Amino acid sequence: MFLRARIRKKDGKEHRYFSVVENHRVRGDRVVQRHALYLGGTQLLAGSGPAQID
Repeated sequence: MFLRARIRKKDGKEHRYFSVVENHRVRGDRVVQRHALYLGGTQLLAGSGPAQID
């Protein structure tokens, strides 16, 4: 499994989307990649900073 980042240009801005991908061997030696988990885009992470401890 590994983390895959995809970059898409939308409205003149770059948007980055992340997903967890796994390699799966099918029919002999052929390897296909399957999305195991979609994590979303960086716009979801933009407002979150480090947690503050009081």
